[in-house]
Amino acid sequence: MTVQAFPQISVIMTTYNGAEFIEQSIGSLTAETGVDLDIVVVDDSSNDGTLARLHDLAAHDPRIRVFAGEKRGIAGSRNAGLAEVRHELLTFLDQDDLCMPGRLARQAALIESTPGVAAVMGETLMFQTIGPDRMPLPGTNTSRVLGVQLSAGLFRTSAVQSLGFDTKFTMADDFDLILRLLETDHEIAVEREIATLHRRHAGNTSGNIAVLRLELLKVFQGSLKRRRAAGRVGPIMHPLVAAMSRAGN
Repeated sequence: MTVQAFPQISVIMTTYNGAEFIEQSIGSLTAETGVDLDIVVVDDSSNDGTLARLHDLAAHDPRIRVFAGEKRGIAGSRNAGLAEVRHELLTFLDQDDLCMPGRLARQAALIESTPGVAAVMGETLMFQTIGPDRMPLPGTNTSRVLGVQLSAGLFRTSAVQSLGFDTKFTMADDFDLILRLLETDHEIAVEREIATLHRRHAGNTSGNIAVLRLELLKVFQGSLKRRRAAGRVGPIMHPLVAAMSRAGN
């Protein structure tokens, strides 16, 4: 009898002073079934006990590997994680967000059945409070969107490693990566299923709308400049580009 191997997926999580929610976030990954995970956590010089909690989690689960070093920022930490991943499929999770139950196996089946696809992106459910089943409590403030959260996507590792993250961005490095993937003819499929739960709280980096808007402008300007240099003057027609345009509003 042949035992079918589970899809092998690396996960990159960057942390900075995320002690409040880090156990919930990593727990949403380790609870996943039907996948073989390699969880790479890169801590960005936390000073609130995050690193100690990470080492404790890693001591009890060999799938978790923790790396700490100098202050790099989100993009730099993601690049550091890219240098450590082991598997051919890759996803991300922010320190305060949750992986939707079952989404990794579902997206892995989709991407593995479509060789020409470099990534698949699902939808994001914004939430504030969750219950014991890791789902938002009924009646609480939630909204469902197709966004550009990397934690809603599953990527071929080689595609992301070929481009990396631009460290000049503090908030929009994910938007920039998606645009550069599309510019370089990497096909990104979209699935209308919830893939990640994005927590709204006062400490969210993404809450600084003014900075996000400025960086999004630079992302689009950079994309236009690259496309013009390559002789591509037409717009990129993709649902994720429309989602980016709405993100700063």
